[in-house]
Amino acid sequence: MGRECLLLLLSALPGCSLILDFSDSAAPHDAAIDAPYTKDQCDYGEPNDTFDSASVIVPGTDTGPAAICPTTSGEDDLDYFKFTVPAGTNTVIVQTMFTNALGDLDLKLYDATQTPLAQSRGFGDGETITCPNATGTSPVCAKLVAGDYVFEVFPATPGATNSYTFAVTLQ
Repeated sequence: MGRECLLLLLSALPGCSLILDFSDSAAPHDAAIDAPYTKDQCDYGEPNDTFDSASVIVPGTDTGPAAICPTTSGEDDLDYFKFTVPAGTNTVIVQTMFTNALGDLDLKLYDATQTPLAQSRGFGDGETITCPNATGTSPVCAKLVAGDYVFEVFPATPGATNSYTFAVTLQ
């Protein structure tokens, strides 16, 4: 029957019709909204949308999951996290892990005076900043002295959203 209807439709003969309804009332409403994040991930560490409101984390312990989510203000969601580097630390590694295909996120590291120290703006499934890193390595970052630091997770392009986990490793 399908082949005959198609032939009748194509030959413009009466007897077959096709009605497609794309209205909102025809859509199923039992399916969850597709989103790469949950409400709990969006709320992780909030309010932490500015440098001054950075959520304090403990390196090696706090890892999320968190998310960059849509906002009602129309501005991009930004997440700031503050951590302390103790004396005697040789290496600091700050990482975010996410699935890039769901939304590209980037990473920036600041000192306590809000001076940017390094950033990672790749196109893979995560971003990493290592301080200090080898000469010629990108992003460039010097050895961090004891003190407070803040990292920012932000959309690589305006409006990008995604869930992520993070890690701060002190060696």
